[in-house]
Amino acid sequence: MIHSFIFPRRLRWCPALLLVLVVAACSRDPGPAVRDVLERYRELAHSGYADARNAVVELETAVEALSARPDPATLAQARQAWVNAKAAYSLTEALRFGHWFVDEWETRVNAWPLDEGFLDYVADPSLASVSNPHATANLIASETIDIGGRQLRLEPLNRRTLLDAQSLSDVEANVATGFHAIEFMLWGQDLNGNGPGAGDRPWTDFASGDGCTDGPRPAPPRHCRRRQVVLTAATELLRIDLQGMTATWGPQAGSFGDRLVHGDPDEGLRRLLFGLATLAGEELAGERIRVALVTRAPEEEQDCFSDQTHRSLWFNTLGIERFYYGDGAEDDAGPGVAELARATDPELADALDAAFAASRQAMQRIFDAGERGERFDQLIAPDNLRGSRLLSDAASALTVQSALLTRLGIALGLGTLNPQAPQPGDAP
Repeated sequence: MIHSFIFPRRLRWCPALLLVLVVAACSRDPGPAVRDVLERYRELAHSGYADARNAVVELETAVEALSARPDPATLAQARQAWVNAKAAYSLTEALRFGHWFVDEWETRVNAWPLDEGFLDYVADPSLASVSNPHATANLIASETIDIGGRQLRLEPLNRRTLLDAQSLSDVEANVATGFHAIEFMLWGQDLNGNGPGAGDRPWTDFASGDGCTDGPRPAPPRHCRRRQVVLTAATELLRIDLQGMTATWGPQAGSFGDRLVHGDPDEGLRRLLFGLATLAGEELAGERIRVALVTRAPEEEQDCFSDQTHRSLWFNTLGIERFYYGDGAEDDAGPGVAELARATDPELADALDAAFAASRQAMQRIFDAGERGERFDQLIAPDNLRGSRLLSDAASALTVQSALLTRLGIALGLGTLNPQAPQPGDAP
């Protein structure tokens, strides 16, 4: 006997309803292919590092001019070139946390905190860290340093010497390479506490002959020559490192970027989202804002020598947004995670749009305050209630954004976002 399919009574012989269901199923936006989203992510990583490298090339040119003709103008130009390069690099920091090799490499280009006395003179050596045996090593003035169980010769002072001095130390604050080492060499210590003002290294710290100084004191010409060498070597290292990372994210077969795009799509998405969520929540909201609000210490300002922390926070925030939406510079757009979110869970996508808008607005207020002259170290002053509110609002918005990005990972079936954590289906 042939049995006919029995419809439930409420659906029996409802061809109009069946047509609606079929049309709805066919018209639903499936969203972009995951590999297209990962390819866009790779493109943005590649172009972001290339932009940072190009900005450091301009910094190299400015450092060369400062070394050739030390004066107030060439020092100011070198400082501005550093500000531009740091902004370009800050747009890429969302790549750090999802990719272990980027996070390890980052210690060469953006290590923080930094013990100033490891590199050069300080205003009061008695305030140096008692837990760091090399807190007053002063690579500029010294000829040798006992570090890592060996005596390291500092003549000649070059790229290799800086790398050895940093890598041989077991104290993370002994930093001789990267953005913050260059920043300190250009600005010197910021001695203003929670008051206005950045570091104010005089141009004569790079002067030739008898005009050389160590801040307010006359100094041997050797010190100024070595500062020029350190600046040149550290900037060259930074450019070389960024060139290498640019190639790592290139489209060529066998590159990490290529393997990410053509590997396990779930793993690629997991790394992408983990990087965005971690930079927003743990790093920006936690380490860079809330820790500073708890301690109220100017030393917790990451770009403390130049007083440019408000800019780094702003470009970090824009970088997260760029990778989420797939948007590059100058109307260069492609498929982003936002489109996957929209196709998977429209309500969650709406919540994420609102969270990104709230984070941008909160960080815009911090950026605007900084550009008007009220910098991060002033915002965290104990008596600055308005500053505390600005920072707290930003931290709260970033925390919400981070939590929603984690929820998106669950909605996409990725499980725990941390690439190192056990995932559904893993063998016990």
